[in-house]
Amino acid sequence: MDLLHLLVGIGSALLGVAYILVPNWLYHFGLDSLRDTQSAPSEPSDLLLWTFRFIGVCLVIVSVAYVV
Repeated sequence: MDLLHLLVGIGSALLGVAYILVPNWLYHFGLDSLRDTQSAPSEPSDLLLWTFRFIGVCLVIVSVAYVV
């Protein structure tokens, strides 16, 4: 069970790092299934990108606390 907890902590930390480093890519990747294929692609606002980064920082902090 300890190995499983370690893998969950590392996986969520990597997800948090992805939210911090590439929020624009995650925005487009996450909404492709909901977006109409006929419409022009939309760009996320600065507020949304900083919200993604904040979520990423929170994920990293919680993950490190979970593993340690």
